[in-house]
Amino acid sequence: MRTKVAIFGSEEFCQRALQFTEQRSDIILDLYPYTIPSEAPDLLKKLLPCDAILFSGSLPYVASTDVLQSIPVPAIYLKQDETEITTTLLAISIHHSLELEKMSIDVRDCSVLENVLADIKADEQRPLTYQLEKNYVLEEVVQFHASAYANSPSNVAVTSVHAVYDRLTEQGIPVFKMISVKSSFLKTIDRVCQEALLQKSETSKIAAGILDNSILTTEVKDIYKRLAQVLHAHCIHSEEGFLFYTTQGAIQSALHTPLFQQLAVQVSGQLAFGSGRTLTAAKENAVSALRYMQTEHNAGPYLLDEKKELHNLIQTNGSAIELRVIEPILTEIAEKTALSPAVLSKLVTFGQSQQSTQFTANDLASHLGVSRRTAERTIKKLLTSEYVNTVGEEMTYRQGRPRAVYELNFPVY
Repeated sequence: MRTKVAIFGSEEFCQRALQFTEQRSDIILDLYPYTIPSEAPDLLKKLLPCDAILFSGSLPYVASTDVLQSIPVPAIYLKQDETEITTTLLAISIHHSLELEKMSIDVRDCSVLENVLADIKADEQRPLTYQLEKNYVLEEVVQFHASAYANSPSNVAVTSVHAVYDRLTEQGIPVFKMISVKSSFLKTIDRVCQEALLQKSETSKIAAGILDNSILTTEVKDIYKRLAQVLHAHCIHSEEGFLFYTTQGAIQSALHTPLFQQLAVQVSGQLAFGSGRTLTAAKENAVSALRYMQTEHNAGPYLLDEKKELHNLIQTNGSAIELRVIEPILTEIAEKTALSPAVLSKLVTFGQSQQSTQFTANDLASHLGVSRRTAERTIKKLLTSEYVNTVGEEMTYRQGRPRAVYELNFPVY
């Protein structure tokens, strides 16, 4: 099956993309040319069905971040590499006297340019350089080159941004565009196609949902029908509650709909999902996710995948919670302390996220979302087996007892 990739870039970039892929029968390109990168978000709203999205650079990609959140296909941008810069400098040297000290150049990563200059041993010659940050302002880049030309009329500009090239050309400033290199473009196309295939594989995985109907109110008894509709699921009533058989992709699509978000609030703490290689495995994982939510008094909804990683489907910015430990050190800790895999997973993320290696029971309680006494019991189990060390005390108030300060004593990276 052919992979359809939507291309967002200048008209010239889009046409070069067609030339680069004319021998690739496995790829179809849909072109979305713009005049300036800030037009990309509006163009995205006209996006036709595709498998992946490729932007010509970081500016249109960053400008489109908010819109991309609701588009369920992989999206990446073409990164600048040494080959592109070297090819551009070589092309300039053929048609123009190449004097680096009389050049202003904007690049997406100055270290890439420095690598090229080091390779060609341009120790004494250095161009004026402007690094394009992800949220760079177009007019500032134009002004950078214009100022360089005003200070030295023999100066030549080299730009990575098509819109900057157009503005400088209008002002009569000598300017060259970075050359899109075929090999770099095809590598990026291959990467985005692989991501598209991987996502298709992930979204087609079997998934199951479970709605605990034991405490549903009469007013929302028919909620399972609306859930089945938004999840495109087959629904059956069982001893555990209402079961929904669907795919992981259908769940991901439902997450972006106002209806699902409304229903999730109505059945807070009673809806969970699981994915797996078989219907049975997916159902078992959904049941496990529901039990976790009920034990932890968590609203969810969560999805437990085949790797036994627990994902909050609404709050997607946090780390997945491991409900299975396979690392030898974590297995050892679980055996000696009787702490659950979920708690150990949270301890690892706690150790990774702390700005300081030292912490108090209150710090741990805040991260785990438990009371201070529960955190102290967890610390006591770790202290007994020497997986936590007491390193001091702190007293933030004049009155009261000092609080112990601890450090984790096991690998967290």
